Amino acid sequence: MATSLETPGPPLRSLGGPTTGEAVKALVFDHHLGREVLAKVTGTIDRRGFVARFAPARLAQVEEPVPPGPGWVLCDTIVSGLCGSDAKQIVLNGSRDNPLTALLTFPHVLGHEAVARRRDTGERVVLNPWLSCTPRGIDPPCPACAEGRYPWCRNFAAGIVPPALHIGNCAGASGTHAERFVAHEGQLFTVPDGIDDEVAVLADPVSVSLRTLLLAPPPDARPVLVYGSGTLAFAAIALARHLWPATEVWAVTRSGPRAELALALGASAVLPSEPEALVESVAELLGVRPLVPWNGKAWLQDGPAVVYDTIGSIETVGTALRLLETGGTLVVSGVEPPGRFEWTPLYFKELRIIGSNAFGIEEVRGVRKHAFEHYFDWVRDGLDLSRVVTHRFPLSEWDRAVLTATRARETGAVKVLLRP
Repeated sequence: MATSLETPGPPLRSLGGPTTGEAVKALVFDHHLGREVLAKVTGTIDRRGFVARFAPARLAQVEEPVPPGPGWVLCDTIVSGLCGSDAKQIVLNGSRDNPLTALLTFPHVLGHEAVARRRDTGERVVLNPWLSCTPRGIDPPCPACAEGRYPWCRNFAAGIVPPALHIGNCAGASGTHAERFVAHEGQLFTVPDGIDDEVAVLADPVSVSLRTLLLAPPPDARPVLVYGSGTLAFAAIALARHLWPATEVWAVTRSGPRAELALALGASAVLPSEPEALVESVAELLGVRPLVPWNGKAWLQDGPAVVYDTIGSIETVGTALRLLETGGTLVVSGVEPPGRFEWTPLYFKELRIIGSNAFGIEEVRGVRKHAFEHYFDWVRDGLDLSRVVTHRFPLSEWDRAVLTATRARETGAVKVLLRP
């Protein structure tokens, strides 16, 4: 199948609201049942089917977006991060009954992690993508937005842009996998001098993991476990080490370079991801005896105090419930299609399950400000996550980038970047 695909023909005129007439290249996703069925069938046989010419995602010429309202500005993309949610959407890893489809509008330009340069001021900025009250022109803002809890906004379906959670899944606010995009000035944070573009673009995923940790901070003298081998997992490990240096952090990740990276970022131990081996390893570390039921799937009454699950699959959630200590907490930031898992340990051990959704104004050590601003402070203090950036592609090779990200076991990809 062909690669480096670009849709020929005239510019599209239905993206990003008003336009200037000037064309730009952008990675577009259009909800079309026929394309999705064909891509799903062929992509299941050969993953390249998801990025073929007939698939819903394509590199296209679109008209340059115009700010949809007061306070919005045009930005030139410097670098954008391929989020797991972008890749999952392209390879159709989701469920049609997902309730968040109420907050998607098509066609849209993908991408929500970016470092860019403002056209009006020339400043280098990083994007907070949430399309909450202020970008939507809603004043006064809802109580959640007034408190800085933008992912809790009550107006995602109101205001001057179409329904959507954030830039990158909105037909009226084009995403960052493009040469240019528009954003409200309240969504743009100046990147301090001396911080590299590839470090700055990690502000979004690092802030996601910061929120995950703050929802259930590591307790004194008890180990915690981070489940996953992607950017969110490595950010959680590094942040836990940076903010709670006395805490023992166990990483559940694949062996090889990812295990080495987890240790380099502060993990005390790397544990196997296979469920039975993982439960056994935790039992050995703590010197406790597993309880073995009829099905042979052992579980523990004493384990790590908190599990931060950056995957969110039925396997990881079910395994986490088995190995958590009694009264422990599971924080889930990863999103995989739901399914059945054995949840008896939930009631028996009186466990807590918390969903973790993105970021906003966060309080850390008595200081309350936006998560991006915390991140930049910690970068200046020595926090270094640059090693999670493993691959870089021009926007024209978006298909290679997606295949690299979705074949992480083969490619070793963690964070994949696109440059226009």
